[in-house]
Amino acid sequence: MSNQHIILKRSTVISICFAALLITFAAVPVQAQQTTVNLNAPELVKGSTVYATVEIINVTNVDAGQFDLLFNSSALKVLNIEGGSIEGTKIPLQWRSIDADTVRVIFNLEGVIGISGSGQIAKIGFEVIGDGEGDLLISNGLLGNTEANRINADWGVTAASDVQKSTSGFGAVFALVGLIAVFCMVRFGRS
Repeated sequence: MSNQHIILKRSTVISICFAALLITFAAVPVQAQQTTVNLNAPELVKGSTVYATVEIINVTNVDAGQFDLLFNSSALKVLNIEGGSIEGTKIPLQWRSIDADTVRVIFNLEGVIGISGSGQIAKIGFEVIGDGEGDLLISNGLLGNTEANRINADWGVTAASDVQKSTSGFGAVFALVGLIAVFCMVRFGRS
């Protein structure tokens, strides 16, 4: 076999492998990032005023929502709850006590505009009145979009920087890419 024929054969194999990689990546659908709502709670020091924040990450077209904030009323006293902002749009909210250990926060944007992005839903001011754990938790979280459909979200208490989501499908893509690479190397070895 001539050198020119071998070079042409290798070029063909490389082209086929490259095309297979492109097709593999084009076939994997782009996954929307999961909407996450987190409660970031500060360290509690008796006699101090502290602020917890409710942050939202990767929301699409949110128009309204609500959540319950649970806390230990023997350690914490709610002073105020202020609306935050998502991508520069202020979040108007209302809140009321459900019982001694629960506050319900509700927000609804004026009109049906919808906001997408990340930001802060609320900032909650607490007076630390006792020793012990504050037991801050979010419960009964609900987000709605401009079409009155529920927005699926993960609700948690971890800091936004601690949230790690595995994106489904990438393990399979990397395995497939690895198999294609091995195939190409084996083909080159035989040429």
